[in-house]
Amino acid sequence: MKLAFAQFAPIHGDTAATIDLVAAKAREASAEGARFIAFPECFLTGGSFENREALLAASVDVERGDLAPIIDVSRQTGILVVVGFYQTRGPQALNTAALIGPDGIIGLHHKMHLPFMIGDRFVDIPESSGPSVFETPIGKVGLAICYEIRFPEVARTLALHGAELVVLPAAWPEAARILPDIFSRVRASENFVYFLSSNRNDLDDGMQFMGSSHLIGPDGVELVNAGMADGIFTVDVDLAKARVKSIIRDPGVYEVHPFRDRRPQDYGICGTTP
Repeated sequence: MKLAFAQFAPIHGDTAATIDLVAAKAREASAEGARFIAFPECFLTGGSFENREALLAASVDVERGDLAPIIDVSRQTGILVVVGFYQTRGPQALNTAALIGPDGIIGLHHKMHLPFMIGDRFVDIPESSGPSVFETPIGKVGLAICYEIRFPEVARTLALHGAELVVLPAAWPEAARILPDIFSRVRASENFVYFLSSNRNDLDDGMQFMGSSHLIGPDGVELVNAGMADGIFTVDVDLAKARVKSIIRDPGVYEVHPFRDRRPQDYGICGTTP
């Protein structure tokens, strides 16, 4: 099965045009045989804003049907799409990643961990609705966004709820190089999941993003890395490998079972329960 991610610049300052661009790129990926494609964090709207009002003016209104062009392509081709954007929902502004399928929006993940930088300074922490793990035609997909890679509990919770593929739309500048170089591999290998991160590679309001979108296997091995190149990048995977949560070198002699051997009853901090 082919998974894909896209790495290129959005149409700065034009949310509607970028939505159309994402729809076109998703159609292109499907024509190349991909069943899934991911785009970066806040890709539809941009990520840099000077105030909340400007952010809201550029935001996507899901209930109004702003994502219809992408949903239409998924319906016509069957491809699954993950894409990030700032969302307006009633009085709230949210940093959101949508998982879209042939029947519409499969699920939304709202960024829970918000660094004090760029547009995230002006958005709201959403009410928790549980782990963002969704059943799809290709398997169980878990969603997180950018900064949330720094919290090991996020990826572990997704894996404990059955995620075989964890998708992390990102907007990482060069200063965050440690995240794709080290954190992605660790999150994949410690949870025995495929870990896909799609990052931007363009310049937005003076911030240069570093690209390096990639897909990591459940063993922590990087399967593809886009560097700074523009394009759609695909790789064949077998999600069944992410259902194996043990390392058995010699049955009955050398076995490691990190999920079976967890002791959550012992992980309380300062006398609190897990």
